[in-house]
Amino acid sequence: MKIKHIVTLLSLFLPVNLAFARSQGDTQQKKRFSVVKKCLDNGLTILVLPKYEIPKVSLQLWYKVGSKNEGAGIAHLIEHMIFKGTEKLSESDINALTYKLSSSCNAFTAQDYTGYLFDVPSQNWQQILPVMADCMSNCAFKQDLLNSELKAVIQELRMRNDNYFMALVEQMLGAIFADHPYHYPVIGYKQDLWCLTQQDLRAFYERFYAPDNAILVVVGDVDPEQVFAKAKEAFGAIPAANRKIQHRWPHARDIAAHNVTLYRDVQQPLMVFAWEVPGVSQGDQYHLDLLSLILGSGRGAHLYRLLVTELGLATDVQSMTYDLFDQGLFLLYIQPKGLEQIEQIKTIVLREIEKYRTTLVTDAELNRAKRKTEMGLVTLAESNQQIAGLIGKLYAATGDENYLATYAQGTNDAQLKQGILDLCRDYLVPSLMHTGSVLPFTPADKQLWQEQQKLSEAADAQILDAIVRETEVEGPRYTAQVVAGKPQPFTYPKPQRHVLRNGLKLFLYPKRDQTGSVAGKIDLVLDLKTKHYFDAPNQQGLSAMVANLLQEGTKKYSATELALELERFGMQLSITPGQICMSMLGGDIEQGLSLLFQVLTESTMEPAALERVRQQMLAEIKIFWDNPSGFAGQLVRQAVYGKHPYAQNIIGDAASVGSFTREQVLEAYHAIISPDGGRLAIVGDFDPALLIPLLEKIIGSWHGPQVRDVQFPALTPVTPQETNYPIDRDQVVLAYGGLSVARLDPDYDALLLFDQIFAGGVLGGMNSRLFELRERTGLFYTVGGSLLAGAGPQPGMVFVGTLVSGNRLAEAEKALEGVISAGAASFTLDELDEARRAIVNSLVDGFESGCQTASTFVTLDRYGLPDDYFDKRPEQLYAVSLEHIKETVARRLDVHHLRKIRVGRVPA
Repeated sequence: MKIKHIVTLLSLFLPVNLAFARSQGDTQQKKRFSVVKKCLDNGLTILVLPKYEIPKVSLQLWYKVGSKNEGAGIAHLIEHMIFKGTEKLSESDINALTYKLSSSCNAFTAQDYTGYLFDVPSQNWQQILPVMADCMSNCAFKQDLLNSELKAVIQELRMRNDNYFMALVEQMLGAIFADHPYHYPVIGYKQDLWCLTQQDLRAFYERFYAPDNAILVVVGDVDPEQVFAKAKEAFGAIPAANRKIQHRWPHARDIAAHNVTLYRDVQQPLMVFAWEVPGVSQGDQYHLDLLSLILGSGRGAHLYRLLVTELGLATDVQSMTYDLFDQGLFLLYIQPKGLEQIEQIKTIVLREIEKYRTTLVTDAELNRAKRKTEMGLVTLAESNQQIAGLIGKLYAATGDENYLATYAQGTNDAQLKQGILDLCRDYLVPSLMHTGSVLPFTPADKQLWQEQQKLSEAADAQILDAIVRETEVEGPRYTAQVVAGKPQPFTYPKPQRHVLRNGLKLFLYPKRDQTGSVAGKIDLVLDLKTKHYFDAPNQQGLSAMVANLLQEGTKKYSATELALELERFGMQLSITPGQICMSMLGGDIEQGLSLLFQVLTESTMEPAALERVRQQMLAEIKIFWDNPSGFAGQLVRQAVYGKHPYAQNIIGDAASVGSFTREQVLEAYHAIISPDGGRLAIVGDFDPALLIPLLEKIIGSWHGPQVRDVQFPALTPVTPQETNYPIDRDQVVLAYGGLSVARLDPDYDALLLFDQIFAGGVLGGMNSRLFELRERTGLFYTVGGSLLAGAGPQPGMVFVGTLVSGNRLAEAEKALEGVISAGAASFTLDELDEARRAIVNSLVDGFESGCQTASTFVTLDRYGLPDDYFDKRPEQLYAVSLEHIKETVARRLDVHHLRKIRVGRVPA
């Protein structure tokens, strides 16, 4: 629900350059986000933004209706039922058609809007419009399908309840907006969902699903005039509803503060502070975004520096805007070091906020925030789906199709400072600060919660067991009439290769955006030989600690100074074991490389920084083991890999992280941060003739030891075994895992192709064997997996996972094991052709952004694959026969060679 931080260009140097930089940045921003608008006679608004970097198109249909228009979960349930068929479309047609067109689809419901999105290869986007139009006016709402989908929505509600941050914010919304329909949960209450009928849904649908209440957004490789023509052809005959619809509700502000506390089975407490602020419809997002960046977004933000870096009271601080249309919330999320720090943190937050209510922000704070938001804009411009989503949301809220193009423009620094001060003074009032927290159970709480869950599940069973689907899943009808287009020609980027004097492999690809901008972005990916699985078994997490400490100060900069220096240029730096990613604006490459060199060679690993990182990692470990959906995968890895390095948790465990000494960390730093066996890929706005000498001068002087090779032990066959992990949650995580193949194994492509239809593969699963089970039974809201999870130098895993109510666990196990056992026996030639098309059309996805392109170059070299790999990939895939796939799947996918993991309210 967070609007991305987005923004303008601001030089931090001589004032003489400011006017030029601002003017140039404004022009580029307008080019990047210049939307073409047209309205059909029936009221449908069409917004088009052409982007030609890759042959892909994002189509999104936004309706100006959400949960605030009803309160019983109707809008969200309709979102689900839209995919269940019309008079022309069967319940399987949208999924089947999407897959046939090598596309992906999804939908979303919020308080203010509902949306449907399709990401499509550019040769197929026209085929989607008739389907979108049909769903606007002809949804069938068949009772049998409603029965099964209602069960899935109840599972989604349970999954939402297990997301404690979102559950907390939702309850805070209910308390804060008691007089406004924002107090309704988006999914609704299950006692209301149980009672919904076809008639309820149809009446709501007929009122709100009409062209004059909708916005079609198209971003990507298209011609606007052709989009307008095809949209008129598809939607033009649908009549306008001509109904008066209320889109804004008043909210009476009071001098009152609400506190919400959830007690749950967690190790790490969470805190949220919230203030009511103007909604998106009031068009003041720039001030809110700047304030968020200044206060809590990033290591250089004021409250992060104070609470995490300087005082050590918290392990994380984040700020964000919950971007509701009528009335927003400004949120501070804090992870306290412990329960005893909570009151002290609250006192400090109030004290520091008061400073911003009475004093203008500094030039340095404002410039840092503006620079970071400029970087956010340039990054946003690389993603069709994200741009389309933001255009749709902002237009629905403000009616301004050029909001992004003019965002942050026309305001000088003095006005910005005053605007931020006014915002803080008027809204961040101490007596209006709402608080929320998630705290650990007491033993009495635990027993009470378990009793409540038993009653809840019994009530669910009583109602839902009586709601039965009688019919089988109907196969596709309309899809057979559609012919998929041939992939558009695409010249796959190929890097210039070079080897620096220290032996580091270099891959360079100059790239400009479609505006031809010379003030674009540069993305850098440094791939190191040492990965997290190089850690010794009794030192899991050591490489992660080194990675975290690299941002905690150098010989020249303290941790705070380093954060401020990076953010002064709007640079983004992400470091994980074995890889460093860095993004910067085009003119800042020399400063960026200099900072990177210092991080690589001059990190001080100071004792205070070590202890701060240790506490952050211990908190991260607690949060990891508070999230069953996340740690279930780790339990599967441990069961499948045993003592093999692939079983290791990248963040380590509490015992190992708690024991590392500074000497161990320094030794690891000097051993693993080395150019030996490394690769550096740089993509973006640069001249290679100028960049290579600069790289030789700065990065070429980085030296390090020869990095040892990790010795992988032989893997043993997986035997069937069951593991239960008891934890109190609303749902049970059910997961299966077994051994698969390595990335270069001859069976890899056969499994890759079948994975498209088994688990969803590159398109995400809406037409998979696993998702079809969800459609038929309503057993779970989400189900997925992969036949090649984590495949790398060593074999990956077969993985299948879902979330299910405890009272339906046995039923879910039987159903999933049936799908797994069926294997590829029913895999057809038509499905194989669609799987091939899906993968071939997805090849361009690795080049959508500069960071993705750099990562792709690194990956190709890591596996010894040639630069023309993607040119030859279709031929390789079409050479894999149906018989070979069936034979491979029969050998590799066997339910009797899988470990079963259950996490939740299960016996120990």
